[in-house]
Amino acid sequence: MLTTLFILLLTLTNPSEANTHDKNDYYETVIDNHEQLLNSWHQIYNDSAILHVVDYFDSLDVVNSDSEVKWNKARGHHILGSICAANKDYTMAMEHFIISLKSLDDLPSHIYEMQQNRLKGLIYKKISSMFLFCEFFDKSFDMLLESIAKFHACNDSSHLLVEYLTLGSFCDMLDEDGSNPDTNLYYIRKAENYLPKFPELSYERAYYDYCLSYYYRSVNQHDTALVLRTKALRNMPKYNSFYYSMSRAAAYAFYAEQKYDSALYYALEAFRSPDLFDQRDAAEGLSEIYNVLGDEKESVKYASIYREIQKKSLDLKIQNATIGKIYDTYLNEKMLPEKNDVARQAIWIVVILVIVAITILVVYVKNNKDKSSYELANTLFLEKWNTFQETEIVMSIIERCDDNKDLMGDTVMYFKKPLTNTEISVFKATIDSLFNDFTNRFSSKYPDLTKVELDYCFISILPLTEIQKAGLLSLSYQGIVSRRKRVTNKLRESLQNQKLIDFMKKNLKDPPLKSIPGCSYSIHTCVHQVLYPLIPH
Repeated sequence: MLTTLFILLLTLTNPSEANTHDKNDYYETVIDNHEQLLNSWHQIYNDSAILHVVDYFDSLDVVNSDSEVKWNKARGHHILGSICAANKDYTMAMEHFIISLKSLDDLPSHIYEMQQNRLKGLIYKKISSMFLFCEFFDKSFDMLLESIAKFHACNDSSHLLVEYLTLGSFCDMLDEDGSNPDTNLYYIRKAENYLPKFPELSYERAYYDYCLSYYYRSVNQHDTALVLRTKALRNMPKYNSFYYSMSRAAAYAFYAEQKYDSALYYALEAFRSPDLFDQRDAAEGLSEIYNVLGDEKESVKYASIYREIQKKSLDLKIQNATIGKIYDTYLNEKMLPEKNDVARQAIWIVVILVIVAITILVVYVKNNKDKSSYELANTLFLEKWNTFQETEIVMSIIERCDDNKDLMGDTVMYFKKPLTNTEISVFKATIDSLFNDFTNRFSSKYPDLTKVELDYCFISILPLTEIQKAGLLSLSYQGIVSRRKRVTNKLRESLQNQKLIDFMKKNLKDPPLKSIPGCSYSIHTCVHQVLYPLIPH
C-alpha cells in the first residue's frame, strides 16, 4: 500500500521539461522515497518509477561522470536490484547490484564514505540472501560477513543487530544435529549490544525477541520461548517483510506445540505476504493444519496451491543458478589490476631465477662434486615432505582424524566437522608452496578429473583410511568408495597397479633439472633464502 502511494505521488510531477538541476532534484527525491521504504523493512515490487531514474543517471554518467552522478547511479541500481530480488528475478537483480558496486568502485573512498559503506553492506546482505536461496551456502556466508564488515564501518546499529541475528540463525541452520546451540547464542549476544538504541515497539527489538525464542526452543525451554515469541509477534509492526517471515515461522512453531488455532492464524497471516516463498511455506502449513482440524476441503485446496508455487519456485531456482558466475566475473574484473601487478612481479621473479640458475652453475663448476641428481632430488623431496608434514593445516587434519576414532567399521559415518572449502584451499596452497605449484600441474596433466575427484587425490597424499577421507570430505563410506573407483578408473593407465598414495607422492617430486648434480646449493634453498623475501605478501 505504501509503495503504491509513493509511486502515485512521484508520478504526478513530470520532470521532462525541467532543467537538469530540477531533474536531479526530482530523481533524487524518487530515490530517497524508495530508500525510505526499504529502510522500513518493506519490499518494493513495482519498478515503474525507478526505471526512469536509473535510465536518467546511466545516460548522465556517460557525459558527466562526476561523483554525485555515480553515487545516484549506484543508489538507483541498488533499488532496482532490490525490486528484482523481491520478485525473485535473482539473475537480473545480480546484474543491477554489480552495476551499483562498479559505480561505487569508481568513487573515491572519501566521497560519501559512510553512505558508501552502508550501501555496500545492503548490497552484500541481499546478495547473501540470493546465494542462500540458490543453496550456495559458502558464498552466502561470505557475503553475510562482508555485509557485517561494511555495517561496522558506517556504525549502522540497525543492520548490525539484524545481521548478527541472521548470522546466528545461519549457524543454527548448519547445526543439523543441534550439538552446538551456543554458537547461535554467541551471535544473539553480539546483537544484544545494539538493543538499547531501539524502542520497544520496533522491528529490531521484535526480531531480536523472536530469534531469542528460537534459541530457548532449541534447548527445550519452551515456556520462555513461547513468552518471547508472543511478545515479538505482538510488538512487530505489521505487514512488512519481517512480519510475514515471523508469522510463517510462528505458524510452524505453534503447530509443533499442537496449538492449532494460533498456528492457523499466523499461517493465514503469512499467506497474505506478497512474497512467493512466504506464500508457498504458508500454503504447506495451512494444508497440514486444516488436515489436523479435519477440514479436508481446505487442506486439499492449500496442498494444491503449495504444489503450484513449489513448481514455480523450482523453475526460478534453475533460472537463477547463474548468479554465482555473474558475481565471480565481477570479482575477476575487479582483481585484474592486481593480476597485472602479479604478472610484473612474475617477470622479476623469472629474472631472479635466471640469476640464481647462473649462480648454481658457477657453484657447480667450482665444487665439481660427483653427486647423483637422483639422490639429490630424493634428498630435497624428503626435506620438503618433512616440512609439509609439520605444517599447521596437515597437523590439524591428522589431529581431526585422531579425534574421530569412532569412525570404524563399514557403517555410514560422518565427521562432525568435515573440511571446509577454506581449509581445502589452504591445504592445496600449502602443497603448491612446497611442491612447485603441484595442484595446477596435476590437474593440467589429468584434465578428465573433476574438482571433487582432484580434492580426493590431494587428500590421498596423506596416510589416511578411506573412512577418514569420507569424514574429511563429508561423504558416506559408500560415497568415498565410489569416488575412489572413479578416480582409479580415470588414472588406470598412469597408476599401473600402484597405490594412489604412492602415485601421488611420486608425482609430488620436482620435474627433472630443478637441481644440478654436484651443487651444494639447491633451487629450494635459493627460492626460500633469496626469492621469497622479495615477493610482497
